[in-house]
Amino acid sequence: MHETNHTPPERMTPEQRRLEIASILAKGLVRLRQSSPVKRQIPATERKVLLGFSGDQSVHTDLINK
Repeated sequence: MHETNHTPPERMTPEQRRLEIASILAKGLVRLRQSSPVKRQIPATERKVLLGFSGDQSVHTDLINK
């Protein structure tokens, strides 16, 4: 398990910040590669969380900037 660095970024050197960012990105890539390559698409009607509108509707009420 990775230990969390509690040092505020403003108190870190540029090198320490670069290493922290590189570490976070590397862990993200590892997690991405470890995830299941085939994910089943769940139809919207079967999802636990539904959107309040269908995908083809706009969320903007200003029709001029639509």
